[in-house]
Amino acid sequence: MEFTDKINIVMHHSSQGMYKKNILSKSLNMEVLKSSLSILLIFFLLVVGSRVVGYFEQAAEGYIDPGIIMSVVALRFPDFITLLIPLSFFLGILITVSRLYAEREIYGFFSIGLAPIDLVRFLAPQAIIYFLITLILSLYVAPYTKALSQEMLSIDSFEEQIEALQSKKLFSLKDGSGFIYVEDAEETSLKGVKLFQPNGDNSFLVLADELIVKENGNDLDLNFLDGSLYKGIFSNSSQLVSTFGEFKLSLDGDVNQISGVSLSKIFDYSSTSDSASLQWSISIPFTIIVLLFMGVYMGAVKPRQGRFSVILPGMLVYVTYLSLLIYGRESIADNPSSGIGLWWVHLLFCLFLVCYIFKDNISFNNASAISIRENIYLKYLTGITLILLFLWLVI
Repeated sequence: MEFTDKINIVMHHSSQGMYKKNILSKSLNMEVLKSSLSILLIFFLLVVGSRVVGYFEQAAEGYIDPGIIMSVVALRFPDFITLLIPLSFFLGILITVSRLYAEREIYGFFSIGLAPIDLVRFLAPQAIIYFLITLILSLYVAPYTKALSQEMLSIDSFEEQIEALQSKKLFSLKDGSGFIYVEDAEETSLKGVKLFQPNGDNSFLVLADELIVKENGNDLDLNFLDGSLYKGIFSNSSQLVSTFGEFKLSLDGDVNQISGVSLSKIFDYSSTSDSASLQWSISIPFTIIVLLFMGVYMGAVKPRQGRFSVILPGMLVYVTYLSLLIYGRESIADNPSSGIGLWWVHLLFCLFLVCYIFKDNISFNNASAISIRENIYLKYLTGITLILLFLWLVI
């Protein structure tokens, strides 16, 4: 009878422990979910707002049709969300875990025998869901919708440029292929036209009394009437090639695409390397797994540090991670045969993560570590480095 009672007591305590763990797991996941979704919404609205403003600036300059702006932005939603999910999840973990440490609620987890790795295990299902969503968006949805948005822009951009020509104003073609000057811009025709196309020694200048624009599939035919053609404008062999009654010049309409208004390295890259695009599409979801561990272990703060003291170092880690991935992607695009890929970036941050987890076991003077961590100049250096990396991403 006594033996049976002991078994019942052990089972009772075991079930209580499991019940407490389930409650703590649900509470932790709910807090991280709410923080992540709030951050995702804020960043999403900021990115969408910046793109809308940028596209309207392009429309005001006559590069695109204002009527397609909202459709183009809507098509870019999957692309924006794909790149914002890892950042939002990482910051959500940092804010939640640092709050648990700062308000000493974390000891409720530790009192039932849990460790930081158990927090990772609790959050793993949520991370896997984000991983799968991001992987599907990155590989299949975002590239398709991005291509559709670029197609919409390429269809209208050059025609809008021609229609936006004004009398006695110099107009630069969007793709940088030249300049057009018109004496008299009417609805049906352009009078007194001067077209200059720079191409080194092969640059040429067209002077014509009239210009008629005709659409030819994806190309546009510029028909110049009654004018002259000059070649090699900036060379010693500059000469009048001929006078003409009609001169036809065909331009590719597909090259006139909006190159982006902000964060072009992140959102508007266009790689001709399939390997670079594939590795980039896989790398973005993979960062979620690495950032899960980083968020849990970097979120451990001292009670006097405050819950937001890890946000700046966390942002520096994330921006550095993203910057190295972008650098690696551009290196692959420039040299596809290098074979290095982007995996060295993930390996580097995995090594950094291991060192961070076991930093207490590394032989190092504790007083020196505290003085370095709380050095005001180190904080300034961290902020300046973060700003420089962010500027590199934007430009």
